[in-house]
Amino acid sequence: MRAETLEAVRARAGKQGVSSFIEEAVQRQLQREAIDEYIAASEAEHGPVDPAEVAARAERIRAHHAAHRAEGAQTDAA
Repeated sequence: MRAETLEAVRARAGKQGVSSFIEEAVQRQLQREAIDEYIAASEAEHGPVDPAEVAARAERIRAHHAAHRAEGAQTDAA
């Protein structure tokens, strides 16, 4: 690992420690790669994902979460 990279890791890791910080970073990268592999296999079988459909579903999810946050705020205020 380059010295400047290790220095940046030490600065960010804090009390957690360098080993734990690196372990978490590696786990995140492995998860990303697994997701990328899953997407590639799914697209090979079913074709590419329609970006408009993804955007529409993401908007429905955001609206759902916003509605639940609003309901929770009303319950908290009561």
